[in-house]
Amino acid sequence: MVQRHKDVGINCIKYMLLFITAIFVITSALIISVGTTIYAIYHDVAFFLYDNFFSPAMLVIVIGIIMLFVSLFGCIGALKESTCMVNIFAVFLSIVLILELAAAIAAYSLRSQIGDMLDDKLTLSIPYYYESDEVQDSFDFIQSRLNCCGVDSYLDWGDVESPAGVSGIKIDNMTVPNSCCAMTRTELVGDLEVEQCTKLYANGCLPRVYYLIYQSAGLLGAGAMTIALIQFIGIVFSFSLARSIRRAKSERQRRLWEIQERVLNSEHSAKLGHEKIVPVVYVPYHGQSNA
Repeated sequence: MVQRHKDVGINCIKYMLLFITAIFVITSALIISVGTTIYAIYHDVAFFLYDNFFSPAMLVIVIGIIMLFVSLFGCIGALKESTCMVNIFAVFLSIVLILELAAAIAAYSLRSQIGDMLDDKLTLSIPYYYESDEVQDSFDFIQSRLNCCGVDSYLDWGDVESPAGVSGIKIDNMTVPNSCCAMTRTELVGDLEVEQCTKLYANGCLPRVYYLIYQSAGLLGAGAMTIALIQFIGIVFSFSLARSIRRAKSERQRRLWEIQERVLNSEHSAKLGHEKIVPVVYVPYHGQSNA
């Protein structure tokens, strides 16, 4: 009965480990998609970011790929009840757990640098809008995609001198890029249809970009911490399964040894009993002789 309960316990831990490894496969795919999405977001505004902001996203992607391969050890080890493979699985999970905690800490620590970094990058680069294609493309992208204009407002473009003949939106003796236009109206000028901008984006780009990068870094940190919690549970079950498998194998070997000893002892006893049998010779009784 005790052995039966032990086998049931091993099966429960084994199937629980299989369930957790299946969750690892799903979460690995999710964390890879999150990492690639955040990396793509960072890449779109890469001109305004420091290079170290890409490190947490890359680390999360690498962690997801490693977890996919590590899950194979857990599945195969649980199915074959291999103590070695389950222990390797637990050790790999422990290493990945440390990497995930490092990624989460890095993502959260970078959030404190976002405000000053973006303020400096946007403020220092806006005067070169008409001189650098990279600056122009970067500002046009964030203004059109994030529905914003300038750093704090469209008035920031009043300090930017535009070359003669540059197309843009003329307002209050300054030229605003076309990417700041929020609403247009088509007018007929002679035989030509001309689009006129009737409304500009009211908000500046600094708070929009800040919110985007801040939330993305928080999502990376939260995702890494969530996966770390699941991995911690997987590590506990992995070591528990390895210990249970080791005990079960020892118990099986002990029972096999006892059975072998019983068989050998019974055979030995049978041989000894056979050797003690002495044949009895019947001698007839003739009575007592007289002297």
